[in-house]
Amino acid sequence: MISRNDLLEYAGPNRKVIRVLWIDAACTVAYVFDVLARGTDAELARLPMLEADLASGRARVLAEDPYVVAMNQELLPQKHLQLRARAWNIVRELVALEPAIYEPRRRGQLVLECMRRHGVSHPTVYRYLRRYWQRGQTPNALLPDYSNSGGRGKIRAVSEGVQRGRPRKAGTPPGVNVDEAMRRVFRVAATRHAATSLPFQRRTAYSQMLRDFFTERRVDPATQRVQRMEPVDGLPTFGQFNYWLDQDRTLAAPRPAPPLDAATMVARPGRPGTAFRLEAAQPDVRLVSRADRAQVIGRPVVYVATDVFSGMAAGVYVGMEAPCWPHALLALANAAADKRRYCLRFGRDIAPELWPVQHLPNLLFADAALAAGADDEALLNNFNVRSLVTPAPQIPAAGEALACDASVAHAAPWRAQLARRFDLLQQPAPTPTPGGCGRLDAVLDLEQFTRLVIDSLLHYNHERQADGCTPKQLWDWGLAQRGSALKQQAEDLVRCCLLPVDEATVTADGICLNGLYYSCARAEQEQWFERARQRGQWPVKVAVDASSLDMVYLLDPHAPMHFHACHLTEESSAHRRLSAAEVCHLPVATLVAPHQPQLPATHFGLMVAALAS
Repeated sequence: MISRNDLLEYAGPNRKVIRVLWIDAACTVAYVFDVLARGTDAELARLPMLEADLASGRARVLAEDPYVVAMNQELLPQKHLQLRARAWNIVRELVALEPAIYEPRRRGQLVLECMRRHGVSHPTVYRYLRRYWQRGQTPNALLPDYSNSGGRGKIRAVSEGVQRGRPRKAGTPPGVNVDEAMRRVFRVAATRHAATSLPFQRRTAYSQMLRDFFTERRVDPATQRVQRMEPVDGLPTFGQFNYWLDQDRTLAAPRPAPPLDAATMVARPGRPGTAFRLEAAQPDVRLVSRADRAQVIGRPVVYVATDVFSGMAAGVYVGMEAPCWPHALLALANAAADKRRYCLRFGRDIAPELWPVQHLPNLLFADAALAAGADDEALLNNFNVRSLVTPAPQIPAAGEALACDASVAHAAPWRAQLARRFDLLQQPAPTPTPGGCGRLDAVLDLEQFTRLVIDSLLHYNHERQADGCTPKQLWDWGLAQRGSALKQQAEDLVRCCLLPVDEATVTADGICLNGLYYSCARAEQEQWFERARQRGQWPVKVAVDASSLDMVYLLDPHAPMHFHACHLTEESSAHRRLSAAEVCHLPVATLVAPHQPQLPATHFGLMVAALAS
């Protein structure tokens, strides 16, 4: 099925890549835009003809969108944010007028009105429209192309008599331009010194290079032996030697964000994917650490994103921290993920059709308690998903159990299913103790608990609700009868853009984050750890999932679409498969490898084992 924002490629000598900009409610026609063309004309196409082209092999849907602009907002300079805000302020009213903005005659009138209102030129408005349609229909599509300007990463040509770099200070010897021949000398000198001297010392390697390669030589006629004289003029500096060995890259990082205007939306949309609702619940269950099952790590928080039209559970995330917006967004990231692959991580192999949601919505509803202090820039600017605060069921307080009653079931049916499941897990006690479950009642770890949540949501998606239909049936019916407003993005891209960002430190032992050490291919290729040992530590930005510390993502400010996966080093291997909450409860300087659970041989323990297996 063709969705909005899909890219269709027509191969051949006249290669064409078209983006689906808009689909009518009847799923009969669509407006498409050729992202390779230089113009700004959207074309009207019949949807059955596009589907016939896909079926016959004349066209194919691109799995990844090479034109979309998505990056972490913390890496954007202030100037870029200002230019994006200016451009978005000009075109956001135009692009909202669908399908009028796609019709040539109507578009001309709208553009003239926009020019008069904002005092901009005709080419400026059309340039912004073309960028918006070409690069994924998000505000980030309007970011400036300064990365294509200048010569970042390019080697300047050597001109005779022209010294590159800053001028030398008075009284210092004249400098020298480093050409390709001299760079080869640097590499040979470093390799030679590394092969014979341990540990490798850059200053020593530089001094040895000057003696071996930058001294005047002559042959003694009497003995035919090579004699070395004083060093020649125009020696390369130690700074040049350092620069060309590791090819340092400059890190940049600023921030901020323009406020968003939330348009008035209907509470229940007319087709799947128009809006998702993001909610959180905190069941009265205490979890234990996988590293030390005698250690209680607290109560989990379950975040669920549901489709407003069908009630389908679209994404889920289980965390151990207090309910907050950054972790809630990870449930939305899971909505864009392959559910079969996600379930396999927790020992559940499901058929793809059992949980077919792998998309993002146009609008995200969240209650005020969860969205307090929310920064939804990443959603709007990367994926054009707007978020609105709306009344919703309140998150239970720390001492309240997740009750199964009519009000909860009416507000969020998935909560009722989750409540029924965890009512079974609560050990009956003749006299209830303050604060719910005690220390001895905690038997599940985070992985087992997440597996139970997945089972509950799968059961809910296929359970008949009060209207007589299952959420999965409503979802399928809506797609077939009314089409969808779903948007599909690369799973890793969505996840990395929505993960909370933390600051790590590059050290001689690895990339250090909260006492754990990571390494990645880029750090090893560019010898980061050796540089840290020789020249000192420096900070880097990483995206972190607190529920699993096995891997973090290194953010690259110069390649915003690239996220470098960093894995735990051998030094931190005892922390594999652990969450941040479990690591925090480990004794200082004690590494305990996780092991399989040993449940008590009681009726309650056997029941938990059966449910978690």
